[in-house]
Amino acid sequence: MIVEKEYTEGRITFVSADVDYYTENKKQPTADMPVFMNPRMRLNRDFSVLFLSAYLEEDAIELICEPLAGCGVRTLRYLIECEGTFDAVMFDANPNAIETINKNIQHLELSDRARAKQGDAKVLLLTESRAKRFDYVDVDPFGTPAPYLNASIQSMSPKGGLLALTATDMAALYGVYPRVSLRKYGGLSIRTPFSHELAVRLVIGHTFTVAGANDYSIAPLAVLSTDHYVRIWLRVKADRNEANRQVDDMGLVMYCPECMHAEVIPLRTRQEYSKIEHQKDGCSGKIGTAGPLWIGNLYDPSILSAAERIAPEMEDVFDKRVIRLMKIMIDESALDTHPFIDIHALCDLHGLVPPKLTEIISTIRESGHLAERTHFKPTAIRTNAKVGQVTEIVTNLAGAK
Repeated sequence: MIVEKEYTEGRITFVSADVDYYTENKKQPTADMPVFMNPRMRLNRDFSVLFLSAYLEEDAIELICEPLAGCGVRTLRYLIECEGTFDAVMFDANPNAIETINKNIQHLELSDRARAKQGDAKVLLLTESRAKRFDYVDVDPFGTPAPYLNASIQSMSPKGGLLALTATDMAALYGVYPRVSLRKYGGLSIRTPFSHELAVRLVIGHTFTVAGANDYSIAPLAVLSTDHYVRIWLRVKADRNEANRQVDDMGLVMYCPECMHAEVIPLRTRQEYSKIEHQKDGCSGKIGTAGPLWIGNLYDPSILSAAERIAPEMEDVFDKRVIRLMKIMIDESALDTHPFIDIHALCDLHGLVPPKLTEIISTIRESGHLAERTHFKPTAIRTNAKVGQVTEIVTNLAGAK
């Protein structure tokens, strides 16, 4: 018999396996729980509700699918908190999860809109979408979403839909295991102060490759990097011509740890680059190369605009961090093709005491460049100024203290 607990999140109350009981009060769920549910992913689910709500302002949705549903909390929140009359299907290989999902469906009186089915996610994505393709597929695995990408894309409406992906295998994506990253995501990872962003770009890059093999294009709408995972929302559509054009958004990122210069190189023009432009006199740092990965935009302005408008209306539903991070995403979106610079890492490299981030941003702007915070790291900025120019500004500010 499963020890259950009642939880409240957003606007729903639901049951799942008692996380405290099964993790000895460490509150860190493991894959071998009777029914998987991670309370720490609340922020992920909050943003998922927000961005689906924003997407629904532009596109109608009839059928959504969560192939790795656990207790079903994510999809149940969509049904209760998002506008619309769409239906939902939830899959899980665990019979205990299906029993729990059905219990929650009954409790929330959603039997006319939701159903659950036990089985392998990859198989069910393909078989259950034959009668009607999905308009939204949300893949939230314990680890990498890579094994589910092909089936997810093939299950989606060719007219266009929303694909959301979570990845929690951060050691591979952050450069600890670059060979694993190459195996899973088709691109090498490297260890840098902006590895969080490289992780996002590796996942998007692999999704582009899988989508392109199925004659689908992708368009990132928003990304989230926080805690122990990355989260990505993309528009996918059967459009081989657009996919061909998006080849220009695939590339490499070269990085020197000695001067912190990052250079973004499109794959199609990589032969034109003979060497990296170091940002410190006499620098001979060993260059690391990440990719192939996505080097295009990470945000869609219309989705961010809609999300910004909706978020205050649902402030009572969301974690208090949502609105703050949302504002930072909007600010950084204009510079999202420039890898962020971690100011604390820069100061550590040069033996400086970090000035206030607001002072650095203001001074960079006064020099004629753009600069914004990034939600990826509270100690980092995005700017179109070169890291050498930023280093000089930070040095002058630190010296003036």
